[in-house]
Parts: sequence; C-alpha cells; structure tokens
Amino acid sequence: MNRKNHLGRRNFYRLKVTYLVNYRPKEDTGGIGNYNYALTKDISAGGLLVMAEKNFPKGTAMEMSISLPMYPNKRLKALGEVTSDFPADAHKPLYPTRIRFIEFNESAFNKLKAFIEDEVNKGKGCSTLKEKMDRRKE
Repeated sequence: MNRKNHLGRRNFYRLKVTYLVNYRPKEDTGGIGNYNYALTKDISAGGLLVMAEKNFPKGTAMEMSISLPMYPNKRLKALGEVTSDFPADAHKPLYPTRIRFIEFNESAFNKLKAFIEDEVNKGKGCSTLKEKMDRRKE
C-alpha cells in the first residue's frame, strides 16, 4: 500500500501532543524577548498546529523554536508559513493556526520524524507506524 492510501492527502502522520513553541512573524527583527509562546495541538515532520494569541493571515512567515521531550536542553529551530487560520473560540481566546515547515535543518527534521514514528509505534496493538496508519482507514 502506498503512502497516499494510508495518509490521505497528508505527507506525514500528525501526532496529537502538547509541546511548547516560541514563534514570531519573520519580519520581526527584535531579540529573543520578542517571541510569543504557544502550545501545539499536533505536530508532524511537515508542520504543526499551534494555539496562538493572535490571528495571523495565511502566508505569514514564522520563525519558530520548538521544545521536544527528546531534547530537554535543545530547541529545534524552523522557519514556517501559516497555511490556515481559524476563528477564535468564544470560550477560549486563542487562534488555532496551522504552520507548514518551509526551512528545517535536515538533522532536526529526521530526528523529529523518527520521534513521531516511535511515539506512534508505541500505540496499543500496533507494532509499526504503517499498521497504525492503515488502521485509521478501517
């Protein structure tokens, strides 16, 4: 079975997890203090969904620094682009914002991809990522 059959239109599996992300629009040239903080709703090797305090228009370039449990003392740096934004929920003043990675160090990309595959493979009753994704289509 090829990847499209078990991932749908996605290139990478999304892991539903909450991690800390520092982000700022690319045109912001201030120091590190100008980063905003957000939590992820999901992450993949291709991008992530964050809950931002501000609504950013589609196409906005973002600098990001991502904290993952596999690297407690190191952050993964990436450049991304807002691909979709959603209105804030009346009960939660946060904006779900999908960001696609457009520049990501190859080593960090491979580590993130391997980490996500390991987490997915830990799933109950599934021994491989492919089996886990195939079950999603049943």
